[in-house]
Amino acid sequence: MLIKEILREDADFESMKSVIAAKIKELPADNATQKALAEIEDLLKYVNAGGRIGIINGELKSINDPTVDAAQKQLARYLMSMEMTPAQRDGLFNAWREDKIVDRGRLLDTSKPATFADIFRGYNTNPAIKELVDDVMRIDALGQGKGEFGLSVLSKSINKQQGKGDLDIDGRDIEVKTTDGGAGRFTDQDVRPGPGFEAAANDLTQYTLDLGWKIPQSGININSLVKIYNEAEDKQTFINKVEKVISLIFNGLDVKPIISALVSGDVGKAKQEYSKASFNYYMSKKKDEGVLYIDLPKNKTVYFKDADELIKTGMRLAADTVYITSVKDIRLPYPQISVVPTTRS
Repeated sequence: MLIKEILREDADFESMKSVIAAKIKELPADNATQKALAEIEDLLKYVNAGGRIGIINGELKSINDPTVDAAQKQLARYLMSMEMTPAQRDGLFNAWREDKIVDRGRLLDTSKPATFADIFRGYNTNPAIKELVDDVMRIDALGQGKGEFGLSVLSKSINKQQGKGDLDIDGRDIEVKTTDGGAGRFTDQDVRPGPGFEAAANDLTQYTLDLGWKIPQSGININSLVKIYNEAEDKQTFINKVEKVISLIFNGLDVKPIISALVSGDVGKAKQEYSKASFNYYMSKKKDEGVLYIDLPKNKTVYFKDADELIKTGMRLAADTVYITSVKDIRLPYPQISVVPTTRS
């Protein structure tokens, strides 16, 4: 008989409750029964709370975080799609309310890289926390990029910086660089070459063309610089022009280590020194304390304040292709840079 038909017949609900209770007592005392009973108990909670969505929205509101409030609809959709037991859900929201999901001390520990399991408490013990972390860390929303948004919603002590910058973590200004399959660049509207760069780049390009070399529209890259220098008759004139261009790219920084590596023919060392200069130049334009690098494909992070500090963790900056004479796309002299295990000092 259908429930709606029972209701029409003014059923004796007290008798029904007795029958249901008796049936429950007949169930075997195994894990499947315990799980079913927990789900029934949880469903009964929803009856007077606006259903399951009402429970989820109520839990989100109880976190008392403006960032969570702003993203409530989006977060509710993710949470509604997740399969979690009542105990897992309660564990998730209790930790969230008490601001215990993100271990901020470990997140900003410069001594060694961290995994998501290191940073997010309960990541390996509560499937609900793991699934939520993996979802929100890959979302860009509320004007924040991947990684930034996730950390902001998972901790009320992590917020978007006022004005320029990425995250305020316990009152500390932190730059965030997230890679999700492609490395980022240390550049923005504040990071530009010094005055005279375009003229110096065009002069180097023309000089190289006059030597008989073909130059792609993207510009001269570091690999080509080493080849051209090795074959140039007037090596000093060529390297002087190169040094002028690179000095203007990193206006005010010492670029001698890059030039020395180019002259020695060590392309790897040149790229290493160039990536350091790119990072140092970027940070010289910022007020941030350091950089939090988030590698989403590997679920890892590393926090560092300078390139030497990064090397102490066993990691280093690695530059992709560098085009030092690009004037049409001013991002190209500032290459994509990833953080990788180091074999160099």
